[in-house]
Amino acid sequence: MSDSGGVWNRPLFGYLSIVVGVGVWLWFTLSLPPSGYSITAMAVVAGIMALRQEMSGRERSLWLVLLLALLVVEIRAINNDRRDQETKFATIVSGLEHAVGNSTEAVNALTVLVKEERQHFDQTIGGIGDSIKTQTGGDSFAFISFTAQQAASFEMGWDAFIAPREEPYFVVFVTSRGKYPLQRTHATIMDVERRLAAMQEYNRHPNGDWMRAINSADTEYQIPYLRPQSPEAPGGQVDIIGLYPMPNADSKKLTINFAAPNGYWVEVLHLGRVNGVWHQCLSVIGPTVKQNRHPYIYCDSDWPEGKKLAQQDWVFTPFPSKR
Repeated sequence: MSDSGGVWNRPLFGYLSIVVGVGVWLWFTLSLPPSGYSITAMAVVAGIMALRQEMSGRERSLWLVLLLALLVVEIRAINNDRRDQETKFATIVSGLEHAVGNSTEAVNALTVLVKEERQHFDQTIGGIGDSIKTQTGGDSFAFISFTAQQAASFEMGWDAFIAPREEPYFVVFVTSRGKYPLQRTHATIMDVERRLAAMQEYNRHPNGDWMRAINSADTEYQIPYLRPQSPEAPGGQVDIIGLYPMPNADSKKLTINFAAPNGYWVEVLHLGRVNGVWHQCLSVIGPTVKQNRHPYIYCDSDWPEGKKLAQQDWVFTPFPSKR
């Protein structure tokens, strides 16, 4: 286990933090605070979880239970505030009716109070939703893109990756999309051509593990954290995650499966070489139902043929109706 996270990633720190969180929860349970206090506590818990990249399954479960417990306290606080406000409303309405009857001023004053309370309630519920989405990733997703590089006679380094000499290759990038951060994202590139080659090799030695032979053609990436899109980074976070061999043919199609705490999504990446220049176009569906219905498409502007391919990636033929 890496020590790069310092004290944040020590198990003792995690469990001591959980004990402190339980103490806060007990305090809130015995002396119910106004609505919003538990939201602050949940945000602190979410922040600690984001900093602690290395957690055991038991610790992660305890953190989630603590989040749910604080959520229950917040819901109780909201209901308590609403009861208090309803009592205040009743007193205000009674006083207004007694003082000025059903005058327009009394109705307007009551309307303003109702709107203010409704806004407070909506903001509280929205804060709970945003806190959960920040921890899980919400509707954010990521996609992988390739950039072609010419063969070089010297050793070329890309971060921790060393490019092959005398051979062209692709640099593999991952880019985030959405307003929520992505954590613990797993991506698998499935290359049909490499799978076929692996199976042909397996057929020459059929005593091996055929599933391992197929999976050996896949390329997997573990992406610990991706920042969301923001005014400072409108294009999202872009990271180099590896290198990929360039095919001898002028086109290639890759399927890429992603998995993260917010769900699953699939990308289809089209690569095409036109007049010696590589272009790309990709489409993504998921992780939400809405995004399954409306795929995200990104293409090189000077490759219209690729855009046509991407637009056909997720066109499904409906089943014939039964008569």
